[in-house]
Amino acid sequence: MGLSVIRQLRVRNLALIDELELELDPGLNVITGETGAGKSVLLGAIAALSGRRVSSESVRSGADAAIVEALFESQPLLERARELGLASRDDSELLVVRRVSREGRGKVQVNGRLSTVSLLAELLADALEVVSQGEHLRLLRPEVQARLLDEYGELGPRVEQVRTLYAAWYALAREIHSRRASMQERARREDQLRFELEQIESVAPEPDELDALETEHARLAHVDRLTQETGAALELLEGDPGPGARERLAQAQAHLRTALELDRSLSDIAESLERARLELDEASSGLERYLASLDADPAHLARVEMRLAELRRLQARYGPSVEEILAYRDRIRNEIEQLGGGEARTAELESEQAERARALGAAAGQLEQARRQVAAELAAHMQRELQGLDLRRAAFSVVLEPLSAKTREGWEAPCAPQGRERPSFWLAPNPGEQPRRLRDAASGGELARLLLALRNVLREADSDPGVLLFDEIDAGVSGRTAHRIGERLRALAGRHQHQVICITHLPQIAALAQAHYQVGKHVRGGRTLTQVKRVDGDARVDEIARMLAGGRVTPAARRHAKELLSQSL
Repeated sequence: MGLSVIRQLRVRNLALIDELELELDPGLNVITGETGAGKSVLLGAIAALSGRRVSSESVRSGADAAIVEALFESQPLLERARELGLASRDDSELLVVRRVSREGRGKVQVNGRLSTVSLLAELLADALEVVSQGEHLRLLRPEVQARLLDEYGELGPRVEQVRTLYAAWYALAREIHSRRASMQERARREDQLRFELEQIESVAPEPDELDALETEHARLAHVDRLTQETGAALELLEGDPGPGARERLAQAQAHLRTALELDRSLSDIAESLERARLELDEASSGLERYLASLDADPAHLARVEMRLAELRRLQARYGPSVEEILAYRDRIRNEIEQLGGGEARTAELESEQAERARALGAAAGQLEQARRQVAAELAAHMQRELQGLDLRRAAFSVVLEPLSAKTREGWEAPCAPQGRERPSFWLAPNPGEQPRRLRDAASGGELARLLLALRNVLREADSDPGVLLFDEIDAGVSGRTAHRIGERLRALAGRHQHQVICITHLPQIAALAQAHYQVGKHVRGGRTLTQVKRVDGDARVDEIARMLAGGRVTPAARRHAKELLSQSL
């Protein structure tokens, strides 16, 4: 991210602050003042912009809400805000407003758009960083130390490669274990399907067979009645013993032919009778054939009924029609084929997993080798930094501790998701002492200086300048060490193009700043208020002299203050 700068800061109704407005500069800005004047409140107001919690108890007495506003100057930050839907293409600056009411309700706005604290923190994650005494605890966390080493060595792509390869290996491992766990279930399923397939294939139903069988069964079951009824119909047509329908029709035709000789208009009727005769002849022949086809064989009826029973059993289990039964048969054939190939597929997956394990192991090995090299470089770089902070007797080292390669399920993996090792920072405060983890070896003051050294070292490799806030990073130091801390803070602001805002009680640091702000208290209307003003010229000399003298400004303190300021140019 390009240079991010807070150009303007406004705070209203926060603790002792009634209302203040500051124009901040790029570079090193220091905030000084007597104890209890409200310096940390001011820095806390800025920290609130990064998503830090703001208690409703910090709302100034008598006010409805505390409000912090900051105007950022940063084109990349604007682009990020646009990506998050918090700025438009027409916006040329970024105004962040955070409001906390006395009832504890919060409100966040970015360029007039409502937002959330979490989204605000995401927006400013790379633009605003708060470094305070609490930050020391963060430095002690193993995952933070590992990330710092990887940042220093620009190992992000290698770390991401290991994570990606691990994710692919792990996904395949889960699939293989799932397949193995389900082998018995798959075997039971295959047995069931084979039983069903055998039932269907043993009956071997044919399309349209059921309709034909039901028709045949109806005829065979009623053969006597059919013989009786169709025989009676044939007798009426043929006439037995008297004349039948055919004979009577022939008689009617004979009479009509005689009438036709007298009146030709009867020709249509004569033709109708002829057609009727032909239809009766055909019907009579059909009945004769039907009667001849009727089979009263009980054995044949039994065979048809048995076949129907088989088909209906299949219907009850596998589908209401023969077509659906056959479709189900085809489906289970395919499933049996797939189940039968399960072991082969598992073998293929195991072969693929072995290949992925080799790739993951190779990547983890390369990352380990790179980390060892970077660890040595960081330790040497840190050692040089510590020399300048009066910690020259201390020995800083980076230890690569092995990580368990087992997954949470207990499976053996080629490495952990972040590699085979976890980098951790160790310190031997004095010669002859064994190195120990930072949390066991460093005092509060040493941790503060270590943190500053790390910031300087890591920021040289970090191309993401932003706003850095230091809250009394100089605690527990004085004199020459304080001057060197100030030089490094100034280096962060200058060489690395940061805007550094630092609360300090040390004149050596204050004298090195590009901009100096004094925090003081005064009483107005019976209420105590915090006031912040920029000091330059004689006012700045007086403030640094006050810091040197511990309160009362003396001529000697003023001379010393001028000397410090001249040395900082």
